[in-house]
Amino acid sequence: MHVVQALVSLDIGGSELVAVETTEHLCASGHQVTVLAATGPLAGRTSSAGASLLEWPVGRKRLSTLRYVKQLRTWLLQNQPDIIHAHSRMPAWVCYLALRKLPANQRPVLITSVHGQYSVNRYSAIMARGDQVVTVSNHIHDYTLKNYLPADSQKLHTIYGGINHADFPFGHQPDEAWWRKTLEEFPQLANKRLLLLPGRLSRYKGHAVFIGLLARLQAEYPDLHGIILGRARPGSRYIKELEKLTTRNNLADKLTFTGTRTDIRDWMAASSQVFNLCSDPPEAFGRTVPEALSLGVPVIAWNHGGVAEILHELFPEGAVTPNDQLALAQKARTFLQDKPAVRQNDAFSLQTSMDQTMGLYRAVLTPARGG
Repeated sequence: MHVVQALVSLDIGGSELVAVETTEHLCASGHQVTVLAATGPLAGRTSSAGASLLEWPVGRKRLSTLRYVKQLRTWLLQNQPDIIHAHSRMPAWVCYLALRKLPANQRPVLITSVHGQYSVNRYSAIMARGDQVVTVSNHIHDYTLKNYLPADSQKLHTIYGGINHADFPFGHQPDEAWWRKTLEEFPQLANKRLLLLPGRLSRYKGHAVFIGLLARLQAEYPDLHGIILGRARPGSRYIKELEKLTTRNNLADKLTFTGTRTDIRDWMAASSQVFNLCSDPPEAFGRTVPEALSLGVPVIAWNHGGVAEILHELFPEGAVTPNDQLALAQKARTFLQDKPAVRQNDAFSLQTSMDQTMGLYRAVLTPARGG
């Protein structure tokens, strides 16, 4: 089969990783994949897998992006893919509009994946207009039914994101070379217990709450050091706000912003606790939670959204009532005083996620293309 993965860009993020992992799995299984997206750090993985890249910025939220509709329609007629799988709203609109004027017998199946709790409006409704719709957690499944689809809809499928447990082996510890390189770059981390908040620098990710947590704990635990790991949008003022908040709380020497990292496994393994503090909207899935737990590192997170589903199955003791900052601090204290055991698990595996995705692809092609 020939599958198009359509997304905003090949930057590092949850939906992007799902699209790239699906691309790698398809290529490894002998299928043809075209990735429709602006380039980014993950482009190397798609090319190494053997996929083709249409480097069109179809994720830009501007009217001029619609010029790609005709361009894509022409490409579709020439290349005849079987499936288009759209992972974000603007790319989904471009694909949907390109497909509308194609003859029915030349129209690929459109699958959309709902990776977030999008605002409820006509623009977001495109994510429920695929021939089949994937949601990344039961939380997003229920949200989509509530706002976009009838309760008896048969086209909605929950497929959790997955992690490769071999990439996050239980008990992994960073080697001496990693520590040496890291301490050369961040000497302030020497002999510290690390608390880690991974994820892109967006307001809903809870960075201000994390800084407030460090402020509450710093007098009691002088050996603590906070790590905020993730990228900020180019030109974003948000990181400047966080740096000012850090200074106001006297945490300049107790909090480090690392920027984008490709060695997140080692940062997690080096940490005493990993946090997920997305609040409004809740995290749709939150892959950093099963990644950290796969390593055996305790996770503390708000007990809602997709993260609540992961914690319920793997580590319920890490759940905290959403936005209860006093309870959050108490949970962190409890774990610092007596580190809880995290059981080894193979849940939320990448293989399961890929098997379910491939099963959906095969199912939609059976009636559409005769097998």
